[in-house]
Parts: sequence; C-alpha cells; structure tokens
Amino acid sequence: MEDRATARSVWGLYAGLLDYPSENPLDAIGECRSLIAGVSPEADALLARFQEFVEGSTFGRLQEEYTRAFDMDESRSLYVGYHLLGESYKRSAMLLEFMERYRAHGMESAGELADHLPVVLRFLTVCDDQDMVDEIVYDAVWPTLEMISKDTDDDADPEEEGPPAAAPLPYHELLDSLLLFVRASTSGSTQPLAATTAVGWPTT
Repeated sequence: MEDRATARSVWGLYAGLLDYPSENPLDAIGECRSLIAGVSPEADALLARFQEFVEGSTFGRLQEEYTRAFDMDESRSLYVGYHLLGESYKRSAMLLEFMERYRAHGMESAGELADHLPVVLRFLTVCDDQDMVDEIVYDAVWPTLEMISKDTDDDADPEEEGPPAAAPLPYHELLDSLLLFVRASTSGSTQPLAATTAVGWPTT
C-alpha cells in the first residue's frame, strides 16, 4: 500500500481480531472496515458479515467459535511456520529468526509462539524496515493465508451428492477478509513465493 501508516493500522487491527477473544471486538471491526473498504470492498463485505455475527453473539460464543475455527483442526491453525515448513527443524529455525527480529525491534511474543499469525501481524506494526515488512508479508503471511483458504475451500465438493455444505465459520471468513485485503493491497506485485523458496529462513 502507498499509505504505510494505514497498512500498519490494518495489520494491528487484524492481529487483535485474530487473537483469542478477550474483549468486545466491535470497535476494532468498525475501525478496520473504515480502513479497508477503499482497498478491497470484498474484504470489507466479509468483515461486515463477521460484524453481524459478533453483534448477534454472546462473548462465550465468540470464544467457542474461535476455538472451533482454529484449534480443532491443524490445517486451520494460525501458526505460520507450521503451514510453510511443517513440524521440522526448519520451523524451529524460523521461530528463532522471528524472535531475533522481534527483539531487535523491542518486541516480545509474550506467551505465544513467535510464528503465531497475530504476533507476526503485530510485528508488522512496529517494524520500521519496510523491506523486512514486505518480505514477511510476501514470504510468510500471504502464502499462509492462501494455504488456509485452500483448505477451507476444499471442504466442499461441488460434485458430491448429499446435504448442502455447511456455512463458512465466522472466524474463517475473518481470515479470508484478511487474505482479500493482502491480495488487493499488493496489487501489481508478484505472487507470494512458495514456502520452499522463502527468503530469510533456512529451507534446506
């Protein structure tokens, strides 16, 4: 995005929305929608649906749906390194690299693994090295979102007979709205690199 300050605000807002619910997110949703609507109307539309879900839900239900969306199925987890590199020494190296970058910018991951997506997004709000921000978006955040979205899309087989497919989970739509924002805000740029060629982390 041309407006780096706006991008930083969006990363921070999505980071909060993708954390385990600990407070009412409606104000953050409204602020995020005001920032992304002009960049990606499609992302805003999904965020509007998530807003409707939040408005009609108890706080306990938000927590239940969050757990259902991200903790019950590893293919939907929010751990960037798991999706890109699996449970391997490569992921361990990525975790160390993230931690070093965080410390260099005065940030700690505070109780979460360093590759947890909200932690990574929060780092993008404090990192003053734009090349590093772009690298993390292109080589970590974007491909991870594409992989999770593909897993979600693959759930429904249009040729398979049976009852209608279940509606998307609200938190999956929240994640998809972030993916649409990333795609739109990087318009004209190259597609994300494959995990095996990710820059900055050992992959061999």
